Amino acid sequence: MSSLFVQQLVMSVVVAGVWITLATTVSEKLGSKVGGMIANLPSTILVSLFFIGLTQNPEFAAEAAITVPLGMFFSTIFLYVFISLAPKGLFVALSSGLSAWVILALLSSVFLQESGRVVWSVLYFSGAIGTYLLAEKVMKIPSMGKVKKQHSFRQLLFRALFAGGVVGTAVLIARAGSAFWAGLFSSFPATMLSAMVILTVSSGYPFARATGKIMLLASTNIVIYSFSAWYFFPLVGLWWGTLIAYVISAAWVYFLKPLFDRGI
Repeated sequence: MSSLFVQQLVMSVVVAGVWITLATTVSEKLGSKVGGMIANLPSTILVSLFFIGLTQNPEFAAEAAITVPLGMFFSTIFLYVFISLAPKGLFVALSSGLSAWVILALLSSVFLQESGRVVWSVLYFSGAIGTYLLAEKVMKIPSMGKVKKQHSFRQLLFRALFAGGVVGTAVLIARAGSAFWAGLFSSFPATMLSAMVILTVSSGYPFARATGKIMLLASTNIVIYSFSAWYFFPLVGLWWGTLIAYVISAAWVYFLKPLFDRGI
């Protein structure tokens, strides 16, 4: 295990742990709409693609980014299954969501691996928009306001360790794969999984569902980030490419805010 990969692993765990702890706490303090938008800003994928570029080269990282829309489609299905089954209990929702992700990932290696980014992108955006509309218009999951709850340092530390552990495991698995599998695991629903588990345990499944509903559509910013990384990494290099891609991704989330405010 190279020292550079160890740095990636540590950075992934730290960034994800801090970010998901912050996002879930903000969600509880400011409500499910704001929390859902913040939680899905690039964190795991940023670190993953950045270190893929360092250990390989920016061109390989750009190639890995091409697969992200397909991986995010699977992650969206994971999240939709989770929020659909959350009333039946955390174990049922989590195990069913992960089972859906694994099955889709295995099937994709046989049927979709050669389809290309256009097909993957159409599949993802159809899934993200469709599941959000189902959650908003059919399931009618209501948005929720802030939760009046104080957390101890120990509780926040547990959130960080749990989220970081989930992300670290995904990074370890991704290391052994090709660019295709590296791209899939860079978009593994580690952030979604961690946020849903933490919010379900801390604030109850109705609040987790409300946050997850926003995350279904807000997750489009991850794909926007991957598009930007694919384009800018070879053009301006890894550091500037990462910064530009993040700014574009954050601007995309800001663009979506009026849609969430109107409940569209």
